[in-house]
Amino acid sequence: MSTPREWLSARVPPPPPPLAAWLEAHEPAGPAGPAVLSRAGLAALDRVRARPGRVRDSAFELLGADAFLTYACEAALELEDPLAVLDALTARVAVAP
Repeated sequence: MSTPREWLSARVPPPPPPLAAWLEAHEPAGPAGPAVLSRAGLAALDRVRARPGRVRDSAFELLGADAFLTYACEAALELEDPLAVLDALTARVAVAP
């Protein structure tokens, strides 16, 4: 299985350069797949939640979280049973504190 960076570089269309740079800077460890990509997205959401009040810098972090979670859904579609993986992913995101 490929790394997250390799997997993300194969996406069409590619993310815009600023987002691609952010994703690369926050590349999760492990093979590309829904679990690794969703962990990266949830970690970004946790960083946003950790900031008190509304901070403009949080907007890009939130965009990165959205991208990783969207890519996790896309990666799930490449698996044998995507619906089970998508159900588990949406349940994890829905209960995230």
